[in-house]
Amino acid sequence: MIRKKIPKWELVSSHTARRSFATNMFLQNIPTYRIMLITGHKSESSFFKYIRVTREENAATLAGHLFFQ
Repeated sequence: MIRKKIPKWELVSSHTARRSFATNMFLQNIPTYRIMLITGHKSESSFFKYIRVTREENAATLAGHLFFQ
């Protein structure tokens, strides 16, 4: 076995960074169409398949919404 120290940033692909960027923008309530302009998605359905939002993140966002206050 050979062990090699590699900085974490070298282990992250550009695709992972792009997906994380889009997901983090979405979680910060940036309008979907603006994010899609950056990521190049043509439809919201493909965009929503692309981002990763957990059930816990979704629940936290909804719990903070005025509708549920």
